[in-house]
Amino acid sequence: MSTNNTDLATLTGSRICHDLASPVGAALTGLDFLSGAPGGASPDEMALLRDSLTGARATLEMLRTAFGRAGRGAARDAASLGTTARGHLAARPRLQLEWSLDGRLAPVAAQHLALAILCAAHALPRGGTLAVAGSDAEGLRVTATAEGDLAAEAALWDGLTGHSALPAADVRQVEFHLLAAHIARGDARIEVIRGDQSLAIALLLPAQD
Repeated sequence: MSTNNTDLATLTGSRICHDLASPVGAALTGLDFLSGAPGGASPDEMALLRDSLTGARATLEMLRTAFGRAGRGAARDAASLGTTARGHLAARPRLQLEWSLDGRLAPVAAQHLALAILCAAHALPRGGTLAVAGSDAEGLRVTATAEGDLAAEAALWDGLTGHSALPAADVRQVEFHLLAAHIARGDARIEVIRGDQSLAIALLLPAQD
């Protein structure tokens, strides 16, 4: 099913608001509690508040990388993107991130990788491991390994690779439509390899001028 740019923009904005609502709400709740607490905040309470705000900042940066306009700006440090991704995923304690990517990433490569990470996380709602490896020049790879069977809707992965139409756009899955749009216009080539307990997304990007 086709999705126009206006729909995608609306869904993307809704997704950003949705993902930021929880950590920001937790931080505000903490501030409300601390404002009425006698003697001020304990170290544990301050740590929880700091974690909520740190998670919100990481999520905002992750979604900006994935959903924003990549352009042709300065290359992105791969290690810093790994830190951002880890912070974004910290709210899911049963999901571990293994990052074996270093060096620099062109802006478009960083965007595609961020989208691929968000897509791959859909396969692990009950936890597991996301492993990121490769390089800008040789190709990027995101592997999702589940604790048990994967929870991956076949239509999403077939649509991502262009083998069939994607399901109707949904705020929870807008990253699939955005990444598929990049693939369709030739920004990258993609391969998805699925098994019972693991799934790999391989991205090969054209050389940057």
